[in-house]
Amino acid sequence: MSKKSKIVFESIYLIWMGFFPVISSVGLGYLALSNPDFFLSFNTNEIIIFWILVVFLLGLALCPTTFMALFSGYIWGYSALIPLIISYSLAATLGFFLAKTIRGDALLNVLKSKFKLDGFMSKVKSDSFSWVFLARLSPIFPFAITNALMAFLKVRFMPFFVAGTLGMLPRTMIAWWTGSQANVWKNVLNHPDQWQWQDLFSVALLIFSAVGMIYLGRKSSKAR
Repeated sequence: MSKKSKIVFESIYLIWMGFFPVISSVGLGYLALSNPDFFLSFNTNEIIIFWILVVFLLGLALCPTTFMALFSGYIWGYSALIPLIISYSLAATLGFFLAKTIRGDALLNVLKSKFKLDGFMSKVKSDSFSWVFLARLSPIFPFAITNALMAFLKVRFMPFFVAGTLGMLPRTMIAWWTGSQANVWKNVLNHPDQWQWQDLFSVALLIFSAVGMIYLGRKSSKAR
């Protein structure tokens, strides 16, 4: 493959990582809202197969991670949290090693020649744990693109895995919790006479968590 072709290929790969998940979530979202009983009827083996598929859907950027957290919380509630976290971690591993096979050297060389990234790349490698953690924490960095960029920047796997898992926990749990409350809110909105203090507290927590994530995202962006 020529240098020019390799640059095009690596650029298309990053574009795929960023935009394709948004498109693919439409079908799954429609199924979840129109026929949630389909997923609730899964037996144990079908649930295991589903979560294995989730690893590939997220790792290959076929579905956005935030949407998957919302979806699983909406369908299965608390029972989905642990499988979701495990799937996220395995999907990150898959995306990381897939990107390492692509390498991204041609694209990085072009970027370094234009933006002088040598110093930045050295900082990322020397303090990879903090950089990966902040990248995962910030909502402005898509999951799959972060996997690819950290592999392209030759970050070591263990800091990537540990910091990435810890960094994505707040975003994951907020999205999962929001999805888990969706059925409750839907019922309450349809029957306003059944509002209780727990429901008001749930809405207040959602607003608080959203404001908190915006603050953390801006703070982590400034830190970079």
